[in-house]
Amino acid sequence: MAYLRFTLDLAVKQPIPAALQAKLPAILDTIKQLKSYASKINAGTAGEETTVRAVYHICRHDEGLPCDPEVAI
Repeated sequence: MAYLRFTLDLAVKQPIPAALQAKLPAILDTIKQLKSYASKINAGTAGEETTVRAVYHICRHDEGLPCDPEVAI
């Protein structure tokens, strides 16, 4: 079976522009919907891939501080 696989790793500087901030709840909701259809590839085998994961966090490395904990989407 073929899969449509997404891999995103984005860092958006704070503060998020107002136009994007207004869309963020809809974007997160869309990600939740996609996640609800996701399944592990090769589930239960030695080649199992973790393909049901969506999280975000505040990264503070530029400030010399640790990142905030990840939040599941």
